[in-house]
Amino acid sequence: LRPAVGQEVEFLSSSLAQLKVVQTKYVEAKDCLNVLNKSNEGKDLLVPLTSSMYVPGKLSDVERVLVDVGTGYYVEK
Repeated sequence: LRPAVGQEVEFLSSSLAQLKVVQTKYVEAKDCLNVLNKSNEGKDLLVPLTSSMYVPGKLSDVERVLVDVGTGYYVEK
């Protein structure tokens, strides 16, 4: 019984850590969205293609941005 309880505690601890990482990502996304305003439209920016490769871009519409919500899904603000 003791090893099973230890494994369950370890699993729950790992799950909690993963949830905290996801929560931090959402808070950061929310903060970034709050900073966007009309004065940012037309500004140059870097668009990530991978975690280490970016291409130049331009912010064309601050009212229509996509937010990554995980597992390949995006929502429009």
